[in-house]
Amino acid sequence: MRAEASRSVPESAGKPRSKRERAAHVEDLSQEARLRSLLKILREINQARDLRSLLTMLTSETTATLGVERSTIFLYDPARKELWSFVAEGISDQIWFDAKKGMAGHVFESRRSLIVNDVNNDPHFNPAIDRKTGFVTRSALTVPIINTRGETVGVFQAVNKIGGEFDSVDAEFLEAVAGEAAVTIENVRLYELRRRMFESLVTALADSIEARDPLTAGHSVSVMRYAKGIAAAMDLPPDVQRAVEYAALLHDYGKIGVPDDVLRKPGPLDAHETDLMRSHVEHTARILSAIEFEEGLRMVPQFAAEHHERLDGHGYPAGLKIPQITLGGRIIAVADVFEALTSQRHYRQPMTPENAFMALTAESGKSFDSGVVEALARHLAKEGILTEEFSQAALRSIRGQS
Repeated sequence: MRAEASRSVPESAGKPRSKRERAAHVEDLSQEARLRSLLKILREINQARDLRSLLTMLTSETTATLGVERSTIFLYDPARKELWSFVAEGISDQIWFDAKKGMAGHVFESRRSLIVNDVNNDPHFNPAIDRKTGFVTRSALTVPIINTRGETVGVFQAVNKIGGEFDSVDAEFLEAVAGEAAVTIENVRLYELRRRMFESLVTALADSIEARDPLTAGHSVSVMRYAKGIAAAMDLPPDVQRAVEYAALLHDYGKIGVPDDVLRKPGPLDAHETDLMRSHVEHTARILSAIEFEEGLRMVPQFAAEHHERLDGHGYPAGLKIPQITLGGRIIAVADVFEALTSQRHYRQPMTPENAFMALTAESGKSFDSGVVEALARHLAKEGILTEEFSQAALRSIRGQS
């Protein structure tokens, strides 16, 4: 992509530099430095899932490599037909402006890079933004961000070259970075779209099973919230927390295979009915195992299948003991019991949060993981469900049992 030079750049700007100028430029922006920077960017992109943090890294790397005061990535909002500062170094408030205005707007429309070494003499410069932000723009290098479908999705701008002027070498570097930014924006947006679609599907699945019994509607969502809070209180890795969250939301999906007269029975279940009810765990495991979860969520079926296992081996369906039960399964087991005890059921009234938690405490280290129960206490205190005083007393009791 050929950079468009501003009409304010003198003709001499394109002539060969003196030896001193060339040496200074090589020192400030060597080929090796640019390659190192691009390699770092590529490494970060390969691990990217969070668009904002990645583009923040791109602007920071650009500022350091080009030797400028700040860099900004403007993205296009087709609904508003405006460009806005998705990442702008040194500016906390978002900047919105007509996609046809200013140097950024000119580059967005023309799809050509623009070098301006004296903005006050350039017809495209829009001083309104400087007046709004209080920043003084003296020079700017602006390049379009064009995705693989040929759509211009934004603009990358570096401002105020320190100790020199922008030139075609700078433009080539920023164009390369903008190209990587374009691919990243497209990939992350597709990833986010797939994630939203997946989340909506998971929610729909959970809703479909809960719709069968109005009395227990909301159980899966509540278990998910408790499990999510426990995982956060234990400071588990983000992928594990997310897997726990989804597994908790889907832990009872196998109840789709349990007859309504058993699922909604107002009194105790007989032996045959108990077997039918317990079979929901195996149904859950089988159904979820048929879903192709992404890498970070592959433990979802196992986490969900273990929510009725107990540390002493008296749980079901496999009668596993603590070394064999995943942490995710142990978390959902505690969240599931606490939610069930504090909720109305066909066969009993709900317990208070305090009484329900004491029931869990009595089985801490026997049926339930004491570390998980402690994490639940911290989460419930944080949410105001238990008082801090009660929570601390409960924690002392749990640790006394250990």
